[in-house]
Amino acid sequence: CLLDQALIAQKRADELGPDHWDYHFYYGKVLSARYYLRNVVPNVSLIARLVKEGDDTVIQAPIEIFEY
Repeated sequence: CLLDQALIAQKRADELGPDHWDYHFYYGKVLSARYYLRNVVPNVSLIARLVKEGDDTVIQAPIEIFEY
């Protein structure tokens, strides 16, 4: 799970400290998880609804609009 990995990475980063050469690797994992959870996950239900509703605008478009 993403949250588990982030927690492990945070613990490891805290253990190593910012002066250790591997610190930024673990801290990057924490920041990546934070970004994903704040910016991607909230949109999942919206995307699922859009997919379920199915937008057929492209199918309705006549071929002539692409022949410009």
